[in-house]
Amino acid sequence: MRVSTRGDYASRALLSLALRDDQSTPTSVRDLAERTGLPQPYLEQILLSLKGVGLVRSKRGVGGGYVLARSAESITLAEIVAAVDGPIVAGDFGEPHRDGACDHEGQCVLLGVWADVGNHMREHLSSFTLEDMVVQARGGRPVKRTHSS
Repeated sequence: MRVSTRGDYASRALLSLALRDDQSTPTSVRDLAERTGLPQPYLEQILLSLKGVGLVRSKRGVGGGYVLARSAESITLAEIVAAVDGPIVAGDFGEPHRDGACDHEGQCVLLGVWADVGNHMREHLSSFTLEDMVVQARGGRPVKRTHSS
């Protein structure tokens, strides 16, 4: 699996929101783009996707912008990546024993392995929260996990 640019940008944007001292005050897209170094038009699209799945809320007008919709402790990197990239999988090969997926020699064995790899990636990214990233960004000890907590 490769985390796309969208997944990286979404993670960076949410981490920036989580690093704010006053998380109840909205951050404008312009400020967020400046703080993260991300292109504003692309960031606007990403934030709309994140809003659509309930990871951020927006406020319109003067003083408007975006805030986290939930606490940083409850948002995982897996959720962020899946929100903008879709399901976290090793590939789009199908599932074993479905729709003729096992019609060819050895195919089911490999499909099982690819499914397992996708599960491990999902579990690993799910073990990291935005709060873990905030602690590390503020000089705390890096969190090293190999599976879900």
